[in-house]
Amino acid sequence: MMDLLAPRDPREKRKGFYVLLDQRIGGLPQNDGAGRHPIYLDGDRLTALAGLSGGIREEGILSLLTTAEGFKRLVHSVGVSAVSDDPSLTVGFSLIFYGPDGPQGGGCVRRAVPADGGEQLIVLGEEDLPDTDRVPGQFLFELPTDADVAAVTVKLYVNDGYDVPETDPDGPVDTESEAYRAMIARSFLSGGNNSRVKRFFEKVRAGKPACVAFLGGSITQGAGAVPTQEMCYAKKAFDALCRLTGAGEGQVTYIKAGVGGTPSQLGLIRYDRDIGRDGTAAPDLVVLEFAVNDGSDETQGVCYESLVRRILAQPNAPALVLLFSVFVNDWNLKSRLAPIGWRYELPMVDVLEAVSPQFGLPRGEGLVITKRQYFYDVYHPANLGHQVMADSLTYLFERLDRQQPMEERPGEVPVLYGADWQEVRLLDRRDALPGARIDPGSFTLRDTDLQSVPLDEDRFNTPQFPHNWQKGPGSAPFVLELECSGLQLVFKDSGDPRFGTALVRWDGGEGRLLDARKAGWTHCHATVLFREEAVRPHRVEISMAEGFEDRTFTILGFGVTR
Repeated sequence: MMDLLAPRDPREKRKGFYVLLDQRIGGLPQNDGAGRHPIYLDGDRLTALAGLSGGIREEGILSLLTTAEGFKRLVHSVGVSAVSDDPSLTVGFSLIFYGPDGPQGGGCVRRAVPADGGEQLIVLGEEDLPDTDRVPGQFLFELPTDADVAAVTVKLYVNDGYDVPETDPDGPVDTESEAYRAMIARSFLSGGNNSRVKRFFEKVRAGKPACVAFLGGSITQGAGAVPTQEMCYAKKAFDALCRLTGAGEGQVTYIKAGVGGTPSQLGLIRYDRDIGRDGTAAPDLVVLEFAVNDGSDETQGVCYESLVRRILAQPNAPALVLLFSVFVNDWNLKSRLAPIGWRYELPMVDVLEAVSPQFGLPRGEGLVITKRQYFYDVYHPANLGHQVMADSLTYLFERLDRQQPMEERPGEVPVLYGADWQEVRLLDRRDALPGARIDPGSFTLRDTDLQSVPLDEDRFNTPQFPHNWQKGPGSAPFVLELECSGLQLVFKDSGDPRFGTALVRWDGGEGRLLDARKAGWTHCHATVLFREEAVRPHRVEISMAEGFEDRTFTILGFGVTR
């Protein structure tokens, strides 16, 4: 007879829900050649994954996932599996909790997971996890090289007393179907004035060398695509454009300059370096993707419009296409940014309009692709999502190609929001500006632990703003004296507890406090210090704020208008 009072086997299968399901990982360039692929869980990321992959809607369950205490109360065990074309591959898996100081000071559970599809079970009650854990921080997957790829699944099995729904598998997406083509057609927001795009087509078809550039945030960087450089929307759209125009091998140069977590405010400052390549490149066509990053644009569209005008005013008169991507909550900034596109008669693609209306439809009644298939996480598209974005751009180009050429609109276009920062220029250790005088004071170090991204088709990362000033020993302030009408400061965000808050004063005012640890990760942060109508002399001083004298701070550069 069964002993009803016997304790339950801790490895007995329980109810559970997916937070990752056949998620592609790897193929992310690393400078040391290793393969590391983090999936971040803090903030609302884990709850979004639970809803996206596990179908969790119950607020009580979701709220438990936002803290380490709640996670441990809800989750009995974590099941991890991996599949690869090379079954001998082993994937390292870490469940990392963040402590009071962020990534530092939290608990960590590690397992080696053979890529043979078998599930490795981590029973939380058997792990030595500290009471100082604050929030679930990340899943970190590690592969032997940065060229290795695998598909991973993570399932959270719940303790007794909690009920979670079963997850229905998704059917395949038919990218050749009429329904898929109709979905892609909905992304066509505006054809604008086609004159510059048609001129690009003519140039390539005449056999002349040309250049196509993509500028944006982490989606343009390739986040969520695996392998990143091959499967990102930018490379897929570029390849399709080359096929459409019949470009010869190597005829068209490809520039990809996406930097995660950055808005058009920073894209404007880095345009000359990352797109113009310090005067060595002049793109004939630029795709601009900041529709999910510009929520943090403190200028509320002025920097975006300034960037649009900056591109259109380039001496070679490039074509410009505005691309609006989408977050998992069916949101983007089309309402703010599309009026700029209409004002300047630009071609525009809105991926939200393509995919979001069909997400809520039943299968067989209009559903083409589910959110679980489209999104890699709460912010980034998976491979299928990147394919949808590329196909949407391709549809735009094909449609414009069939149109009759238009005459380019003559004369200056009046601004919509403003163009205060159109002529902003980068000032850093390498690129000085005439008349600018710098006394670095105690900011004598050069920070090398920087946000780094793979540009173009590179298999290595390029650090952003390497010509910087980092606070070293001493207390002397950094002093900048120059004549300008506007000034932005670019500084480094960091989760490192050695970093602290700086005090920035200009022209003898009270100044501002800037917390380098607020974002919690290594990241480039641009902020407006001042913008005036007239050019006049200014003096800027930067020092560590009171209580942070023993910390450090990195000035990445300045954006200057004159």
